[in-house]
Amino acid sequence: MLVAAVDDGPYNLVYLLHIVSVIVGVGGALLGPVLATRARFDGVPHRFIDEALAWVIAPALLAAGVFGGALVGMSGDVYDFGQTWLSAGGAVWLVAVAVAALLYPPPVVRLPAVDDRRRVLMGVLHLSLAAMLFLMVWKPGH
Repeated sequence: MLVAAVDDGPYNLVYLLHIVSVIVGVGGALLGPVLATRARFDGVPHRFIDEALAWVIAPALLAAGVFGGALVGMSGDVYDFGQTWLSAGGAVWLVAVAVAALLYPPPVVRLPAVDDRRRVLMGVLHLSLAAMLFLMVWKPGH
């Protein structure tokens, strides 16, 4: 059932929510290490920054994927998950959300501590965000 056509009012609203969620999630993920480094030099416990970012990063990235999936569903025959760029983007999105949740666990979820693997996970998060950006802009296989 087609709820909205591409570039229609409801579609554009979900598109706006998708873009805002991406900006908030990616912005938080890129700003997190900078804030943690600054806090370390200023003598502020970086736990405060991690807890603040936990309310933002993983939930925003989760919402971005949900809104992105909704856009595919709302697009009719324009987009479908059989397209390579969307399938790959969905897989990379799952990695990004999982890694973001491990790095900055939302307060409502109990996850294992990853302090000893933080740098590797941060690299994986940033690479996955860059991969999604590439996939969403150039749409290989579309």
